[in-house]
Amino acid sequence: MNNAFYTLLRAGLWGTPADPTLFNADTDWAGLYRMAKEQTVAGILLDGIQTLPTECRPPRTLYLQWCNTVMLIEENNHKLNQELGHIMRLAGQIGANPVLVKGQGIAQCYRQPLHRTPGDIDLYIGNEKFEEFNGCLRREATSEEEESYKHTTMTWHGIIVENHRVLISLSSPLMNRKLQRHIRRWHRQPSSLRTVYIEGNPIHMPPLEFDITYVLLHATLHFLNEGIGMRHVCDWMCLLHAYAGQTDKRQAATLLKEFGLTRAARLFGAIAVEYFNLPPEDLPIAYRPQDLPNARWLLSVILHEGNFGRYDTQRKKRPQGYWRSKWYTLTRAVGRCVKMGRLSPNEARWYPVALTLHSIQAQWKKRTKKSTDKKLG
Repeated sequence: MNNAFYTLLRAGLWGTPADPTLFNADTDWAGLYRMAKEQTVAGILLDGIQTLPTECRPPRTLYLQWCNTVMLIEENNHKLNQELGHIMRLAGQIGANPVLVKGQGIAQCYRQPLHRTPGDIDLYIGNEKFEEFNGCLRREATSEEEESYKHTTMTWHGIIVENHRVLISLSSPLMNRKLQRHIRRWHRQPSSLRTVYIEGNPIHMPPLEFDITYVLLHATLHFLNEGIGMRHVCDWMCLLHAYAGQTDKRQAATLLKEFGLTRAARLFGAIAVEYFNLPPEDLPIAYRPQDLPNARWLLSVILHEGNFGRYDTQRKKRPQGYWRSKWYTLTRAVGRCVKMGRLSPNEARWYPVALTLHSIQAQWKKRTKKSTDKKLG
């Protein structure tokens, strides 16, 4: 079934015909449909199915169910795109210039942008306009989660919006300082941003070479923390391929090395080329033959765990209660970093330490706020 999955995903990504000899009366189409949903690539696989002769496609009932799933994906993408334009106009009223990361921006790199399974809207605004923009969003938000040191998360017009004061962070203090300086540098220079048009709305995104680094870094951190799906791999592949002729690969490689992502770039690159036919010249860092065993390991973990590790049958349920939940998060992170650290050894060493410090800081902030509220009361 894995070979059939790879074949359909390749066909959906690049528009090349899938090999019909792999599909017959014995094909486990229900298993492929489940796998596509667990990996959040149902739309891409349906695009691959469309390249097959009619007699090689899924049974009619399942095929119609699959088409209905992808119609809902398209509708959700349209809604996110429209609300994204609304949010950007709202930000413009206060002189803010949010930068879109991941999500709907990366979707534009796909052959069929509306077939990428959407998530939420992530915006990076920095510190200066952070609270003011939060105030704008709150006027039309229906709920808000507890604020983290990185961002606020709100349900706004039925979609999840994350407003970031910190775009992303590394656990190593030295590397993180370098990363934050680099982010501030390009954020203060609007001319360095690239502009994409999403349903007619001009949207700012990070500089290309940084975005290549960021998308891989985001996937790597999620892998160490909880797991990722094939959508994360497809995002990086499609970004590399869509901008292959415009990327300064030397600069992208320098950033990847600077932020400890050399091994992750090689392993993701090996998967992209060996399994999904990404042209090797699209890669900023070439992989080596000795990377292939680890690339196979990484791919097998992704397929086993599913998107964000939600389909890992060995994953224990989070216990009830605040401190028990925090202890579960810490012990799981330590165990996972030991087990999965070969993807990014430096980040794996530092991640449990950073997680502990952030938890302590969050508690201190909460206690300080309660004390202040009592005095004001």
